[in-house]
Amino acid sequence: MVLKERAKPEPIDAIRVGSVRTFLNAFDEETIEPDKVCFFRGHGDFNYDLVPSVYRNKGWIENEDVLFQELVLKCPSDFPNDECTFQKLVKMQHYSLPTRLLDLTANPLAALYFASSGETDSKKDGEVVFFRLRKSNVKYFDSDTVSVIANISRRPRSFTPPPKSETSDKPEALKEFNGHSEIQYLLHEIKKEKPYFEPKIDPRDLQVVVCVRPRLDNPRIIRQDGAFLLFGIQDTKTKCAKLPQDMLFRPKGKRLLVIANEKRKILGQLESLGITQATLFPEIDHVSLHIKHAYARSETTENR
Repeated sequence: MVLKERAKPEPIDAIRVGSVRTFLNAFDEETIEPDKVCFFRGHGDFNYDLVPSVYRNKGWIENEDVLFQELVLKCPSDFPNDECTFQKLVKMQHYSLPTRLLDLTANPLAALYFASSGETDSKKDGEVVFFRLRKSNVKYFDSDTVSVIANISRRPRSFTPPPKSETSDKPEALKEFNGHSEIQYLLHEIKKEKPYFEPKIDPRDLQVVVCVRPRLDNPRIIRQDGAFLLFGIQDTKTKCAKLPQDMLFRPKGKRLLVIANEKRKILGQLESLGITQATLFPEIDHVSLHIKHAYARSETTENR
């Protein structure tokens, strides 16, 4: 059964966005800082929780390793053996398989497009969420920390690391933690892609959420200027790591809500700026849909 969102009351202290201009005016001089980088996420319903798709259905998270293996098994040519697990997750996310990734973009107008598009949420207020992180905290796809978290995807639902002790940073405690059978299995997965990986995992790395820049190896990521939040776990695999609140930033101290009745107008304004389904999703099926809708008349019905 799909986990349903709880309807939340619309926040009173919000900037209600009804145009591209209103959206851009929400940002002021405190938004940009030299040592920080900004990312955005747009979704069509402001009730949307910031958790990755694999945690939105109990069956998905309990069978995450099966989902992973089944897609690789059935589409082997799409997943080279030398490709790291994180990049495989990116490709799986691209093809709509539930993963522990949450999409971000470095382009605020792309995020506004995502908050304004989608028939399912067309009558709901959307939201653009603003993330501001220190540049030093942004990881790359080949980071060791990224390998640790990404390879949790390959472990079964029973994966439960030993409890993190208050002395986990001491050599003897760290050695004991890494000697645990669950961690040994995880290390085995990591070393498949990184034979040189030192067999030592910091317990804290399993429980974090990190922002990751992927390899720019597909047109959609390039067009969307994409990045991802990669989620670790809590005490068990079926519990998602909590998103640190200091990652979130609210321009002028307020949330950015996209008015439902203005979404169509906003999409028209974005199109004049070159932000469309065809430019953000350059695959031929999305481009053809964009062309089809652009030239359709409201009274036209398709032949069956």
